[in-house]
Amino acid sequence: MATPPSFTFSRRRMMWLDPYMRHYVRRRTHGVYVDGNLSWSPDAINVLMPQHVSRLDGFVVRMIQRQAAPQARLVTIMLNQQLKRYPVFKKAGAFGITPGTTASGRDILGLVRNELAPGDCVMIFPQGRIEAVDADLTDMYHGYRLFAHPSIPTHFTPMALSVEALTHSKPSLFVQVGSSVACDQAADAFRETVHSLRRFMREPACR
Repeated sequence: MATPPSFTFSRRRMMWLDPYMRHYVRRRTHGVYVDGNLSWSPDAINVLMPQHVSRLDGFVVRMIQRQAAPQARLVTIMLNQQLKRYPVFKKAGAFGITPGTTASGRDILGLVRNELAPGDCVMIFPQGRIEAVDADLTDMYHGYRLFAHPSIPTHFTPMALSVEALTHSKPSLFVQVGSSVACDQAADAFRETVHSLRRFMREPACR
């Protein structure tokens, strides 16, 4: 008997969930400003590593990913407790974990080695929780390394985010998309992308 898949990415579910996410973001922000282009490879597993600063982050990253690779499956790593609270995401590619447990580490390895395929995207938050924009980036989880496939090329793309209250009635959301790198360069690239976001936010067009 075949082992059932550990995640479900229903394109039918996404047909109504994607518009909901766009509407949710637009109602709560003055605008979303993105610097950089998401590089997607059909021949590699594409791991997206966004900074986690607000409840909007996952929705915004999905919007960017869908624009760059509308045909790709997206697996989103979520806390089990959050997935129980929002079961609607179970058929939208959500994969639940409990950080720091042996079981979750084993489940992730099984996902990566047995279920992911070239062209797939994975969204993980290396900080593990929502933190301040200027949080200490030296304290990040290294579980992202588990997503490096032993035989399929794996690209890690850092993404920095910030929600800023400027002169408008609603906050603005800024995103800096970094360059894709190998696993052993991901942590340094993540920190550099966060620093690059600060430079981008100072540009007049973002005001």
